[in-house]
Amino acid sequence: MRRFHLFEIEDFQWYPKIIREGQTDYLRFLTELFQVYRAVLPKFLETFNKSGESQIIDFCSGGGGAIVMVRDYFKKEQKTDFQAILSDLYPNLPAFSYLKNKTQNEISFYPESVNALNPPENLDGFITFFNSFHHFRPSEAQQILKTAISKKQPIGIFEPMEKSLFQFIINILALTLVLFLTIPFLRPFKWSRLIFTYLIPLIPLGTLWDGMVSILRLYTPKDFRKMMHDLDPENRMIWETGTARHTFGRVTYFMAIPRK
Repeated sequence: MRRFHLFEIEDFQWYPKIIREGQTDYLRFLTELFQVYRAVLPKFLETFNKSGESQIIDFCSGGGGAIVMVRDYFKKEQKTDFQAILSDLYPNLPAFSYLKNKTQNEISFYPESVNALNPPENLDGFITFFNSFHHFRPSEAQQILKTAISKKQPIGIFEPMEKSLFQFIINILALTLVLFLTIPFLRPFKWSRLIFTYLIPLIPLGTLWDGMVSILRLYTPKDFRKMMHDLDPENRMIWETGTARHTFGRVTYFMAIPRK
């Protein structure tokens, strides 16, 4: 299936903050509920340790749920200190603050808007994109990878889905039936989520549309291989791409660290 870069409503600057935060809050809940990244976390932990970095810089963090999963897995497996910084072009500050308090500052956040194409210089560490790299057009995706190569900066890209009919069916169920059943249980609680789910269903409509478009926007392992062959002919990075199966589909991943 070829890649189509249709629009996602959440990407627009005019999109109401209260609806965008409702969507990212739900996706955080969904990530933690179904543990969709668990199949790739052993590979990520191994790569992170090889990189020599001490903290994760997460771009396009949304509600931050993926980093909670990473933290819990890392601490369970090696019982060491954990440090990650969340960031986003439209930061969900209530969610970020909630996670910072919940994790005793092990997950912190950058409070201002961060464009992953031109991030602040002081954000240094192992760069990650969870369920977000598909937001970038091919030229932008190549720019991000080219910057990581030139700066010798480790990078990990993880999408909790693949291009398939099965994935479309799973997304429809997760973003309709599961959403309506679970919205009241999201924390921190917000009345606005109930209003814009059950009375004025902007959150489910926006989440469903964006979820379907996300599949069409996905980069495949073949795409990552092509980009790296073009961008890194000198093999300055050690990289790996592929998919890892979980109960509800496959995680598509790409990881690269500088060659010593």
